[in-house]
Amino acid sequence: MSEKYIIGIDSGTQSTRAILYDSKGNRIATGSANHPKILSPNQGWAEHGKNDIWDALRAAVADMLAHFTGNIADVAAVGLSSQRACFLALDKEGELLANPISWLDERWQMNVPVMGQVVNDIADPLYKLFWPYYSKANWLKFNSPEIYGKAAKYLGVSGYLGYKLTGGFYESISNSMGWPYDIINWKAFDGDAEIESVGMRRDQVAEPVPAGAIIGKITHEAAVATGLPEGCPVSVAAGDKQCELLGAGAIKHGQAYITLGTLSGLDIVCNEYKPAPDFSYLTYLSAFPKLYNYESMANRGFLLVSWFRDNLGDGLREAAKEAGISVEALLDREAEAIPAGSEGLVVLPDWSPSTVHPSGKGIYLGFDDRHQRGHMFRSLVEGIMIQIKLGATKMSDYLGLTINELYIGGGGSKSNFTAQIISDLFNVPVYRTKESENCSLGAAMCGAVGAGIYSDLNSALDGMGKNHDKFLPNQENHELYESLSKNVIEKLYPTLEGVLQDLIKITATKK
Repeated sequence: MSEKYIIGIDSGTQSTRAILYDSKGNRIATGSANHPKILSPNQGWAEHGKNDIWDALRAAVADMLAHFTGNIADVAAVGLSSQRACFLALDKEGELLANPISWLDERWQMNVPVMGQVVNDIADPLYKLFWPYYSKANWLKFNSPEIYGKAAKYLGVSGYLGYKLTGGFYESISNSMGWPYDIINWKAFDGDAEIESVGMRRDQVAEPVPAGAIIGKITHEAAVATGLPEGCPVSVAAGDKQCELLGAGAIKHGQAYITLGTLSGLDIVCNEYKPAPDFSYLTYLSAFPKLYNYESMANRGFLLVSWFRDNLGDGLREAAKEAGISVEALLDREAEAIPAGSEGLVVLPDWSPSTVHPSGKGIYLGFDDRHQRGHMFRSLVEGIMIQIKLGATKMSDYLGLTINELYIGGGGSKSNFTAQIISDLFNVPVYRTKESENCSLGAAMCGAVGAGIYSDLNSALDGMGKNHDKFLPNQENHELYESLSKNVIEKLYPTLEGVLQDLIKITATKK
């Protein structure tokens, strides 16, 4: 009997990845395609080009198939995961009415003054207090009535790609941010009030399905467009971060996962629905039924590592090339020689404002003549991780749980230096998966369940999950980080907030 393969699709903000796995979770072939630059036709807007998401999937699949030497007929399923909180409006022919609205888009904030105080009887505090304002459908209702009037279906990215591949209108209930789904009871709302509160009609809403459910099969038209086998089952997985947790193995109450990519943050797995009363963290449904992923993000996160590399890494590219390693790995070498705490150099990594620090600016504090580039790089990584830890502590305290295991993934997790800082800071064992593309692996697990290769996601994780590297905390370093966080980092922003506000006023661009 020939080996069966599963394709995990990860349609992200900047690129789409298509990875072919065997039934044991071994990566067989990889393809990717960068998305064109996010469009911003007006201040605060963020959109993908109308065809960019679909074209990137086609290109990524073509790239993957070019590296696959096996029989395409042995592909048993496709699992779809994607960036969350995006919004696509389709007409009655299934064509996009406008550019897909990115999760980065800020125009929803215009809903607040237009809508006033929303009064409803919805029990869920998110739907009662936040989702009506966050709704892109409500924005269309007040600002683009022509598109609003023509909209026959609203979808997220994974739902849209599922429609393009199978012709069906479905969405993963785990990819529910801002959608009119009952995330307390994990189903579509029974009444219309909740749907109407976010500016939608029941017939416009895609049917929610659990991660791993088959939503249809590759149509002839989609097979011609993508090279995927006609009739191949397609499963909608969870959102990208939830699929990362699944692929990494963080699936139980009290486990946590840190993603170290363009968007960096920490997710905690919890068996209780308890959204933040002040919206200081986000609430998502896990890939697993009746589990929730609570998420605290760091503003910009490991994008700042790329900033450091590009702006303060002069001369390193040639040296890295000669050594046969990346520039980041070379910076790691410099930073590893520096003790924890960077000999008194600390960073507040607010290169742009955030909800936590609305007047935030990036700050390096404590320079003296000992400090070199390695100190600067180490203190930047420490500063990013301390901010993630502070958000995670507030979140876990409110949830009433303790993080007992910590998993890491994303591009930055390849760094042993960073993994050790995380273990020291959180004072728990840190597990790093051998598979760096945990989202695609999690999506493939969902596809494998849909295809019947595994009976459920637990079995898929047992069969396809990869081994982990383990990092144990250094107690002395942990105590130093605790003191540094409490006595310095946590005091920086409150102490300097007024100064930062004055700096913003003084240096504001004049029109």
